[in-house]
Amino acid sequence: MPKATRKKKEKQADFTKAKLKLGKGKKQASNATDTSFKARSIALPGQQAISRAILNSDGLGPSEPTTANGLTLEDLFIRFRHPNAGVRRESLGGVKEILSIDVGRDIGKVLRALGGLVSDDDASVRKALIGLLAWYLPQFPVSTLSPHLPLLILQTSSSLSHIFPEIRLDACKLVHFLLTHVPSHVVGNWPREPSNILEGLRLAIGLGGEKGVNSQIGRLTGGAKLVTLRAMMEFVKKGLGQGEEQSNQEWLEGWVEKKDKGKGVEIKVKNEPTFEDLAQEGWVVGSGWDLQKEVEISWEVGRLTAQGKEDVDGFLSVLSQLYISLHPLLLSTFLENAPTAFSPSSTSLTPSTEDIPLALCTTTVSLTELLARAILTRTSTNISTELKEVRGNISDFLKRMAAWFPFSSNRLNVPTPSGLTAGFELSLVYSNLAVLLAPRPVELIWPKDTRNTKELGWKERVRAIGNTWEEMRKKQNVKGKGKESADEWALVEVASWVVDVLAPKKDILSPQLTPAAYTAILPIIFSLLIQPPSRSIDEENIPSTVGDAFLSHLLRTSSTSSIRTVGDGFVVSLTEIHEQRHPKYPFYIPFSNAELRGKFQTWFESLPKVLWELGTKDEGATKQILEFLLRLGLRGKEALDNKYSILSADSFTSMSSKLAPFFHLQHPLKGSIPGPWTKLSDGTVKKLGLDVVRVWIEWDDGRLKDATSRAVRAGEWEGYWLR
Repeated sequence: MPKATRKKKEKQADFTKAKLKLGKGKKQASNATDTSFKARSIALPGQQAISRAILNSDGLGPSEPTTANGLTLEDLFIRFRHPNAGVRRESLGGVKEILSIDVGRDIGKVLRALGGLVSDDDASVRKALIGLLAWYLPQFPVSTLSPHLPLLILQTSSSLSHIFPEIRLDACKLVHFLLTHVPSHVVGNWPREPSNILEGLRLAIGLGGEKGVNSQIGRLTGGAKLVTLRAMMEFVKKGLGQGEEQSNQEWLEGWVEKKDKGKGVEIKVKNEPTFEDLAQEGWVVGSGWDLQKEVEISWEVGRLTAQGKEDVDGFLSVLSQLYISLHPLLLSTFLENAPTAFSPSSTSLTPSTEDIPLALCTTTVSLTELLARAILTRTSTNISTELKEVRGNISDFLKRMAAWFPFSSNRLNVPTPSGLTAGFELSLVYSNLAVLLAPRPVELIWPKDTRNTKELGWKERVRAIGNTWEEMRKKQNVKGKGKESADEWALVEVASWVVDVLAPKKDILSPQLTPAAYTAILPIIFSLLIQPPSRSIDEENIPSTVGDAFLSHLLRTSSTSSIRTVGDGFVVSLTEIHEQRHPKYPFYIPFSNAELRGKFQTWFESLPKVLWELGTKDEGATKQILEFLLRLGLRGKEALDNKYSILSADSFTSMSSKLAPFFHLQHPLKGSIPGPWTKLSDGTVKKLGLDVVRVWIEWDDGRLKDATSRAVRAGEWEGYWLR
């Protein structure tokens, strides 16, 4: 074969089809795979679930609850490890489907399995997990969940320090939710012991070291910052709230004896009389000081020296270090968002859209106020460098806020869950910080020259209060780096704001003071009333100005208003504190302040009218006034000193006759009219009213006794009255 023909055939060999011969099979290719094997069955991952689903549809399924696809809890837990995020997310929906049928099934297994998804790398899975836990955990009491929560808390704590910021952010959301439902397990024994959750929150919030702000937080969006700061604030709030409740009766514990150096602690040497002394002493201060419940929640006076048996220095050190590390972040966040949040030209957003700049400002100042109150209201045996730095940082924050105080703009009129507007809440926080930086009331010391006398007179009390005021003034005048500064300029601003809030509104369209706002402002008013009065006409007399505005507002308020009820209870407390025989803290209105004393007397003489107008509309308010009149009557007018006491003893006779219409009124035209007392439904209040008459009848000119006799005549209370 010629050479050219051979080469041509070689080129066409790959495209030439081989001819098959009869009886000969096709020759196997050299690269063929041997498939000569056999199998009995092919295993499919979902064939058991499919079988169960078919049986369920026929009504022959197992007793164990399953999803519509026939999956059990164990099947769903296995799918939590599936590489596909959609399968993991659908598995969470299946878990909820089964638990909706039997919610108490395998609680421990469920929480262990769900905890493994806390740090899932898919955002939709984490969102579905938080939603499932938000539905699942409230179904059980804390005692049922307690054995199974430590592992979930540990997994959440681990996620707070995850390398991806999105996972840390969702972990903060989960921490905030857990603090709402199981706070004791999340907080532990902090601040008395370290907390892994707190350290995780510090990392998530961008604090890598003891001080300063990590650059990482600057890369977070405003919404992400808000989530982390809210989680931190909720943790601190729950940690400080455990075992923090103190009684406001501490103000009534009595005087203390000044200790000598190296000779033990201060000793209480005098206390107010108790109920057992009622017949002899006739004046029970401690039993009557009972403010409205919502006032007690915000009342901080009794906490000023509440130490208990805790290690105060260690407690303060932990809180101080936390605040010092947070301060740069809080201040920078506030300054970044304040121009937008408080701009006068800003308009409020739609209700469905959260105002992120305003929420960031509110959260930062609230967290500052929360830590400042916890630190500055505790007494430490030594003023550490940390404590001085805390005071300096709080004062710096207050000065930065002063540019926008009082807070008012269109965006700040949004109502908050507490019933206040955002602007009013911010103004309250500013006022609280100013009060916390002011000198704290000093406990009155038992005078050495009167320790052995039988009774302490008004002169000694007023002298001791005057000495205390001098100490407070000295602290106000202390200036310089590292020294205690009162920031008196802020107190003057706060006093002006309080007076403006309580002043009558010239514009009828302007928002009125709500009961929630009135209740929230009372602790600020008290803190201003206990400040030392001015010594010259050139100085602002804060107690006189605020007291006059408060009483003027109260006297303008309707007797049936809930604001009047709360305000009356507050004035009752002020009166009883002022008239204590052995006061502990300096609250006294000088005799020279005749105008303010006259307002107290006017309020006192208005109580019979309030009782008449209240009628049966608010028997709780009626009981509050009657209890005060009973205690005052038991004391007797001889115990009041017209020169020092806040109430006039000469008004007892006129007050007694003014009480008569509350029981019965003889009208010149309408004739005999039963008073509001006869219409009361609470037997306790009716009995209390008769007890008041029995005491006040000492100053009666005959009208009170006659009115009471007519009211009880031929009734169920006649026997009690006549015995």
